[in-house]
Amino acid sequence: MTKAMLTAMTADVTPAPKSARTPPPARAGTAAGPLYRFERGGLALLAATMLAFGGLVLLRSAFQESRKTDFGVYCRAAHAVRVGTDIYGPNTCDDNGWHYCYPPPFAVAMVPFADPFAFQDHAGYLPFWASVTAWYLLSVGLIAWSLHRFAAAVLPAEVPYSRRWWYARTVPFYVCIGGLTYTLARGQVNSVVVAMIAGAFTATCRRQPVGAGLWLAGAVAVKVIPVYLLLDSLVRKDWRSVGGLALGLALFLVAVPAAVWGWQGMIDNNVTFLDAVLAPGALGTGDQMRAKELTNTASTDSQSFQAALHNLRHPDPATRPVNADASTKLVHVAVSGFLTLTMLGVAVVRGVRPGPAERLIFLGCVTIAMLHVTPVSHMHYYALGLPLVAGLWLQGLRDRPGRVTCDPVTLALLIGWGGLVLVMLLPHDVPSRMRECGVGPLASVVLWACGLRRAAN
Repeated sequence: MTKAMLTAMTADVTPAPKSARTPPPARAGTAAGPLYRFERGGLALLAATMLAFGGLVLLRSAFQESRKTDFGVYCRAAHAVRVGTDIYGPNTCDDNGWHYCYPPPFAVAMVPFADPFAFQDHAGYLPFWASVTAWYLLSVGLIAWSLHRFAAAVLPAEVPYSRRWWYARTVPFYVCIGGLTYTLARGQVNSVVVAMIAGAFTATCRRQPVGAGLWLAGAVAVKVIPVYLLLDSLVRKDWRSVGGLALGLALFLVAVPAAVWGWQGMIDNNVTFLDAVLAPGALGTGDQMRAKELTNTASTDSQSFQAALHNLRHPDPATRPVNADASTKLVHVAVSGFLTLTMLGVAVVRGVRPGPAERLIFLGCVTIAMLHVTPVSHMHYYALGLPLVAGLWLQGLRDRPGRVTCDPVTLALLIGWGGLVLVMLLPHDVPSRMRECGVGPLASVVLWACGLRRAAN
């Protein structure tokens, strides 16, 4: 047998280089392995719970004598769009008498869910219960999509559907479960805003700055206050993102309303929105029709710095003035300015680390500051804490490869914040006092400070 023949016979059995071998499948029980049986059971229980919770939301929203949801406000404004009446008029309200308080393009987007009054013709309209169901499913889907986008951007190499993959996407939901479920229960729009923020963050990570600006413009067109998130683009000196925001605002606030109402109608609706919603909430001026249901400092469980200071100065609800005085508003502006300037200072002096986790944390810091900087901030706004919670959790997982949990300090911080928010939503005198005296804003400031520290160089 020649040497050439021997070489040919043994060529197929020669071991491949170690680096070229196919990695073995992950062992069960490892972070990259499949879920344990109890973990699969936990996911199934979560799905069943969300389904049952959806049934409860449907019952409260559509099948009780009074509708216990904010969703009807959007549907009634959408009906006004459809029939050509004033979306901000005194007669455009839901069955509870609550009036529309969002920008014009959101009313246009909600036209598929338009809901006439009971005495009006319902031919050609979705039944209200069907609209509630669709909105709930859409909201849950947007929350899940947002969690996936955050995790995919920070931990792109995780084995799909492994234990670590699932933990990256589910734990932030559990931490923010109070604000998220309250948003779902009220039929609120925060899940839409979170999804817009997730879209902007994903576009930034993919180096699509104009797209990021367009996503942010969508969030502003829904709820206005996300314009504060422009701070994130400014500290990154991402001028193309700013241009995308300007383009999106022109599209959503000018072109879309003009297409529906004409140019004069577009101007009239935007001016009315400024006078009826923004001016009363921010300055205490303008049309006060929504004062009792929205813009008065003491009308809601507002979580702004302004409301917390006002409640601390007037601890007795029976004698508490309905609105904060000038000195309280000045302190609110000072505290808000301090948080804003601190974030600018950290970004300019120390810099934000370039990793996607750190970028998400900084964006989350801006978002959670936004919750309390705005003069009117409801309890369901805590759903917008999800970007910061996800950023801190995902950073912790990234720094602990092969684990399914972050470091104990971060975990305790997240559980503490999420637990406080959940407790404050309970129907009892103690949670009520917690909501009034600023426990929520204080806890958020602690989370915000830790986030800045983790994001900075």
